Amino acid sequence: MPSAYCPDCDEKITLSNPRVGQKLLCPYCESEVEVIGIDPLDLDWAYDMSYDDDDDWQEDEEQDD
Repeated sequence: MPSAYCPDCDEKITLSNPRVGQKLLCPYCESEVEVIGIDPLDLDWAYDMSYDDDDDWQEDEEQDD
């Protein structure tokens, strides 16, 4: 079975039938991770929103002033 390491705690996670885009909780640290590659199996943190737009934080800062 394919295995990879959690990007947060570095513990080995084994999956029986991984699919790209599959989200799961690390059984060791409970971080939400996502399958981003199959051969070899690769895991990364799962994010619900994109942080590509750096202007959002500046707008929030200006509203607080």
